[in-house]
Amino acid sequence: MRQLYVLLHRYLGLITALFLALAGLTGSVLAFHHELDEWLNPSFYEAPAVGERQQPGVLVDKLQAEHPRLQVWYMEYPNEPGHAALLAMVPRNDPASGEPYAEKNTVFYLDPVSGLTLGQRYWGECCFSRENFMPFMLELHYSLTLPGNWGILLMGVVAIMWVIDCLIAVLLTLPRGRPFWGKWSKAWKIKGGHAYRLNMDIHRAGGLWLWLLLLPVALSSVAMNLPAQVFKPAVSLFSPVEPSVYEARGGLPKEQLGVTQLSYQQAYQRAQQEGQRLGLTAPIGELYYSFEYNFYGAGFGQHDTDAQGKSWLFFHGTDGHLLGKEIAGQGTLGERFYRLQLPIHGGRIIGMTGQVLIAVLGVMIAVLSLTGVYIWWRKLQARRSGKVRRAG
Repeated sequence: MRQLYVLLHRYLGLITALFLALAGLTGSVLAFHHELDEWLNPSFYEAPAVGERQQPGVLVDKLQAEHPRLQVWYMEYPNEPGHAALLAMVPRNDPASGEPYAEKNTVFYLDPVSGLTLGQRYWGECCFSRENFMPFMLELHYSLTLPGNWGILLMGVVAIMWVIDCLIAVLLTLPRGRPFWGKWSKAWKIKGGHAYRLNMDIHRAGGLWLWLLLLPVALSSVAMNLPAQVFKPAVSLFSPVEPSVYEARGGLPKEQLGVTQLSYQQAYQRAQQEGQRLGLTAPIGELYYSFEYNFYGAGFGQHDTDAQGKSWLFFHGTDGHLLGKEIAGQGTLGERFYRLQLPIHGGRIIGMTGQVLIAVLGVMIAVLSLTGVYIWWRKLQARRSGKVRRAG
C-alpha cells in the first residue's frame, strides 16, 4: 500500500506543481488584494468631495447615461467617508444585431458625493501596470485568465487532486517502526546538508508544519471552483445545503425567469427594508444584477471582513420579492460550513493575522511544489544512472 501512496503522491504532485506554485504566489499577493490595490491606485479610491452621498441608483443612472453602450452589473457602495464607489459595466446588446457591442468590460470609480468619475480601467487587461496588476492577479489566480469557465473548472480539478495529495502526504511521513514518536519527530526537522537532503527536509517538514493550514485552503479551493458540482454534494452527505439562487434559477426555463423591471435604486431600497426586518446591522456594501437569471444580490458589509462570511439577500428582478438569503452564522451546519470557505481562503476569518498567514502560506505552497519537483528530478537521475551502471 505504501508503494501506491508513493506513486500517487509523486504523480499528483507533478501534475499540480505548476498550478499550485502559480496559485500560491498569486494568492500570497491577493491576501491583501484591497489594501494593495488602493495603495497602487489611490486616485481610484480617494473621493475628495464633502457632503451627502448620492443614492446608488443615481450613480448607476448617471454612468449609464454617459456610456449608453454599457450597462452596470455590479457596484460597491462605500460606507466610509472619502472613499469612491466602484461600478462595473459590461456591453449591452446591439438591438440591430442582437450581439453585444464591441466594448470592453470596464470598471469606473465615482465620487459618491459629486458623482464625478475619478478613474476607470478595463477589467482583466494584462498585466503589470499599476491599474491592471491586481485585477490580473485575481483572474490569474482563479481562472488562469482562460476564457469562459474552463480555467475555473481546471483549477477546481487541481484543487481536488491537492486535497487528496495532502492526505496522502501526511500518511507518507508516518514511521513504519517503533518508537513511533521518536522516529516521526525526525520528519518535522530540517537538518540541512547537501542540496538533495535540504530540499527533502524542507518539503517534508514544511508540509507537516503547515498541514493544518494547507488542507483547509485546499478544501476551500474546491468550494470556490466547484461548489455545485463537488463541494455542496459532498457536504450534503452530512448536513443539507440548499441550492444557491444561481443554481435554483439556472434550472428554470427562460420564460419563467421574467423580465427586468426593478431598478438598482429599488433593489437597494428593498434590500435595506428586508435587511432591517432580518436584523442585519451592517450597511449594504455590494449590489449586483444577474442579467442571465434576472435577480439582484445585495451584500451586507465590506470586503468579507466578517469571520462567518458576508450576509446576502437576493431579490427577483421583476417584482422585487425575496428569492433567498444567506445570513452569516445562520442555516444548517452544512450551509454555515460552506459560507466559511471564502473567509478561510483569504485568511480574513481571523482578521489581519489570517491575511498574513495566507500571504506566507502562498509562498510556502510554491516552495513545496518546487522542492517536490526537484526531489523527483534527482531521483529520476539516480534511477537512470543505476540502470546505466547495471547495464555496464
